Amino acid sequence: MQANEMAIWSAMAGVLLTLAVVATMDVASRPTLPAARLWLSMVLTGGACILMSGLPEALWASWNEIDWLPLKATLGPLCGALAMSYLGHWSGLRREDQLVRRMMGPGASALIVGTFLLLGLVVAGVPDDTVLLLTAAINSLAVLMGVLIAVRSVTLGDQLSRWMVLACLCLAQMTAGLYGKGLSLDMGNAYWALTACATVGYFTTVIVLVRMRNSQLRRLRRQAAGQMPLMDPLNLPCGAQLVTRVEDALWRSQRMGRPCLVVAVSVSNLYAYRESPVPDPVGEILVALSARIRQLVGFRNVVGLYHQRCFVLAISAVQDAQRAELVTERVLRELRMSVNVGPDPLSLPFQPEVAIGVVEVPAGTEDAAAVRVINLAEQLALRAQDEPERALRRTWALRPDTPVALASWLAETQPASL
Repeated sequence: MQANEMAIWSAMAGVLLTLAVVATMDVASRPTLPAARLWLSMVLTGGACILMSGLPEALWASWNEIDWLPLKATLGPLCGALAMSYLGHWSGLRREDQLVRRMMGPGASALIVGTFLLLGLVVAGVPDDTVLLLTAAINSLAVLMGVLIAVRSVTLGDQLSRWMVLACLCLAQMTAGLYGKGLSLDMGNAYWALTACATVGYFTTVIVLVRMRNSQLRRLRRQAAGQMPLMDPLNLPCGAQLVTRVEDALWRSQRMGRPCLVVAVSVSNLYAYRESPVPDPVGEILVALSARIRQLVGFRNVVGLYHQRCFVLAISAVQDAQRAELVTERVLRELRMSVNVGPDPLSLPFQPEVAIGVVEVPAGTEDAAAVRVINLAEQLALRAQDEPERALRRTWALRPDTPVALASWLAETQPASL
């Protein structure tokens, strides 16, 4: 290995070791499951990258006598299975999306089976180049599945996944370059530098995105429990911005041939809370309730505030026929729990009185304007306040342009079955 090439791989290894040390310190100071996942992925995948670069053998000549082929053949597919599993958890699509669920289960299993097959080929004495070529092919499939999951997450509305797509593209270049190096291809220092930059870019982007998502989840948990810092803002789309987001959700659903749920959640007693130890109890209550809703519907779906006493949710590309009932039941259960307003030990409980209106827009519906659907969902929520179940659901089947048509539409509405 020439000096210039050794400098390239040494720089890459230095960055990866630094990131591994940071991940180790993070999991030691905050031993959580997401931190442990990040650490395991960082150590295994980073170690595989350094090993495939050939740097250890170049630095220590005695290491050339060690047979590294079993590790080179097995670490890659195992890291691919881990990365794909973690990507499903990070995006939240493993529970909601049938395509991702069908891809992840058989995909991860196939990678693990492929790992054992490759190890068997090594034991059987198959030539090194053949084993590495098959390993590269298996890893390429893992990269392709990762790209598809990330793109699917973007398609379903998760904006943070746009950067995960970029990370997967870096992963593709990293896989191609490192296995090219393992196969002793002479690609030139410029290509090796591109591979090293893609490797560093992949790990850096993934670490930042994982930390951002974990930070979002921790913040939601604190807000939902009422443990909020002073003047915590209510970061929800309102007014025209909310209508635009709902339009996007309806458009995504129609493009994918799936129904869309538009849900209005009315908090009838919001202004009845008067014994408050803080100057803005309504703001704290809305922040806590919005955090609970976001925890239920995930980051890809729309959550907004139509007005002070009415939240609006838009769940796009619904695949489960029972999703409307499940959403209604879970929202009612979570939002009925009391909210502690004010700092401990002066906090006082607020018991929300909520009602839900659900409008299901079937696939192929062309006349469902966002404002009209939101208004109808709100009307259902207001009517549901007088219902024992506190929930009403209706499928959008006609376009009520007139007050008479609207009254007829509402009259046909039946209580949601919980």
